[in-house]
Amino acid sequence: MGRKALIFLIAAALAVGWSGCSTAGPIPEPSPEATDQRLADSLPELFQLGLDTMDPSPEEREEIERAIVAGRIDPADYNVSRLRYVSCMEQRGYQPAYRITSDGLYIELPDTSEDDQSALNAAMSECSYGFSVMDVLYRIQQTNPDLLADYRLLAVRCLIEGGFVDADYTVEDLDRNIEMGMFPFNRYVGRASECLYAAGYTSFLG
Repeated sequence: MGRKALIFLIAAALAVGWSGCSTAGPIPEPSPEATDQRLADSLPELFQLGLDTMDPSPEEREEIERAIVAGRIDPADYNVSRLRYVSCMEQRGYQPAYRITSDGLYIELPDTSEDDQSALNAAMSECSYGFSVMDVLYRIQQTNPDLLADYRLLAVRCLIEGGFVDADYTVEDLDRNIEMGMFPFNRYVGRASECLYAAGYTSFLG
């Protein structure tokens, strides 16, 4: 189960994380196997799955192999991998803007000033090689300590702990809110938006 669930989570994260930030829209349906299951039994096992399934760049492979030995991804390695992406984008004439979450994640904000969005998306796709694998694994490490396979549970737990929803708020409530595009909190700012981001759903204004 772990390998299949991880592959699904990776696909969902990459689909959202590298397409710019979106407004309300559906989170992809989780795998039926994911509910109440774990991506892996430990972070090193998760990182090994990442090496085996995600086609990391040579630089990322070295960073992830260090994380397997250490038990965690070093924030310094995450930042180095992010700077590779930034440098690549700058070489193509773009200046990525970021918001830093309380978990130390860099969220790229949408570039609404760019007229040629197709060219921008192509550059983002090309430059993500060398960062996207580290980005996904570090995101899981920082926001999903229990390595839950159903990422919706992450959002629900985070929202409850933050006091943004009542204690009886459920995954089904989240699904309905997403489908309707209406939430009982401001999904665009602060910790609430970070709760959704941890679950693979981006909705940021800046």
